[in-house]
Order: sequence, then structure tokens, then C-alpha cells
Amino acid sequence: MSSEDDPGAGKVHTEIVFDGMSLPPFKPLRKDVEGRLNAIRNLETRPDDVLLAIYPKSGTHWVWEIVCMLLNGKAEYVREGKESVFLEAMEDINSISSMKSPRVLNTNLPFRWLPKKHVENGGKIIHVIRNPKDVCVSLYYHFIGSGLFVHSDGVQFSDCFEGLFSKEKKPPYGGWFAYEKDFEEAVTTNSNIHVLYFENLKRNPLVEIQRLAEFLQVPHSPELLRDISELCTFSKLKLADDSVKEKTKYKKIVIGANPKFHGDVDKVQYKSFFRKGDIGDWKHHFTVRQNERFNELYENQMKGSKLNIQYE
Repeated sequence: MSSEDDPGAGKVHTEIVFDGMSLPPFKPLRKDVEGRLNAIRNLETRPDDVLLAIYPKSGTHWVWEIVCMLLNGKAEYVREGKESVFLEAMEDINSISSMKSPRVLNTNLPFRWLPKKHVENGGKIIHVIRNPKDVCVSLYYHFIGSGLFVHSDGVQFSDCFEGLFSKEKKPPYGGWFAYEKDFEEAVTTNSNIHVLYFENLKRNPLVEIQRLAEFLQVPHSPELLRDISELCTFSKLKLADDSVKEKTKYKKIVIGANPKFHGDVDKVQYKSFFRKGDIGDWKHHFTVRQNERFNELYENQMKGSKLNIQYE
């Protein structure tokens, strides 16, 4: 279902609206959004698959790298990026059947669209929570920095704020509030979901990486944890993203999200997903009124929630 002409889509919204949420216009979603989401929900997973299910701009690239290192038992960057197993964006979802185990899959889809059998069979799921104010800032820079999304021209921060938090809009992936409420409820009945906070991983990486290793049930010496922690600082990950990662799949997926692009993908300059990764960057962007409004929205929409959101 296309929303290119939807007057309620807003400047920062992508062109696909389905099941009450706006989705990035990746080629598979433009071709058949319902078909791809059903393919994900009906995906045949393996017992040792690890699924990262994380709201956009909340640390998926970061945690994917850490998990891959833990499963490989060595502190070395993998050449391919997480885009190679990004379920809603990869060209042929069936290609994961040829991948060696253990596979680290990833998606930004809400809990109700996760692979059903993976959830029912107790497959491992990792969920990262980042404070939504910083998520909003990161999304804003993602929109204006990529320059590849249909509605990115002339986007203001206020557009991103309204698009992400307003009830009147169809926000990305259903919006942070609904996304995290669903996951919080799911955690109460699914012991296979490991939850970590972006801010805790930033402040206490050794502690959080050890928790991940224990959840994954992999051998982990103090030396391995230390080495992974050192290689996965934000600055080193950003450098590795620029110098180590294979960019072809990234370009095809991200550039392919713009139906107006008609050119040579290989000639497009690569732009890293890593910007700052700071805690509390929202203070440099939110107006006093936006902050007050957000706090009101959070209180109303997250009533009863026990999430420990850290804003600074």
C-alpha cells in the first residue's frame, strides 16, 4: 500500500504505510510490503539463530558487531555489515537459508511481526532500548544525512519530532511508544528476550557485553570481553565502518530505498550510519516546549511502564 500521496504522511515519513506504521521504502517493501512482512513472520529459523529486534537508531549496528564477535569467539570485525541480514530490506530473504550457523539476523519491525516460530520455540532475541529523545535526534540526522529518502528535502527537526511522537501521524515502525510498550509486555511472557539499555552499554560496556555472552551461552574470557569492548567503542566502530566494511549491499539497500534514484550505485559516496552516539544530545535540539510536550506524551502513553529510561 503506497502513501506517496497521503497528506498525513508528513515530510519525514517514508512512502509506505502498512498496519498503522510507516516503513522505509526498501525495494522489497515497495514491491509487496504485506508479502515481505508475512515472509518474515513465517520465517523458518534455526534453534541457534540470534535475532536483533530493535527500534531504528537505537544501536543495532553496534550490538550486531558485539554479538558477532562473541559468537565467533574473537575480537575481529566481520567484513559484511548487518544490512546483509536486515530482514525487511534484503533483496532475497530466502538467501539466509544458505548462511552458516549461528546466524545473527536483524529487523526493526515491532514484536507482532517477528518470526512466529522463533518466538514460540524460545529462539534468542536481543532488544535494545534507547532513550526516545536521542532516537528522535538520530532519526533526524539520518533523514537529512542520507539524502536518499523521498521526503528528506527540507526536513526540519520539528517535522521529525511530530512524525515520531504525534498520535495523528503514522510514525516510523509504529512509533517508539507503541513499539516499546509491545516489547515490554512481550518480555513478561518470553524468557528468551534479552533486554539491554543503550546508555548502560555506553557507560558500562564490559558489564553489558558479559551479560550478552551469558545470554548467548558462549565461552568468554576476561581478555575476550575486554578486547571486544575496546574494538566496539563508538569511535573505533565508526572507523571500521569506513575502512573495513563491504559497502555493496549497504548501497543497494539504502540507495534502492529511493525510487527516484536512477544512476550508478557504485559511484555514490558511502555515508556511515555512525554519527555521534552520545547520550543526551537531545538537549541541543529540543525546545523547552518540545521537551514539555514529550514528557506529557510519555506520561500518557507509557502509563504503568516500568522501563528505566535514561535521558542523560
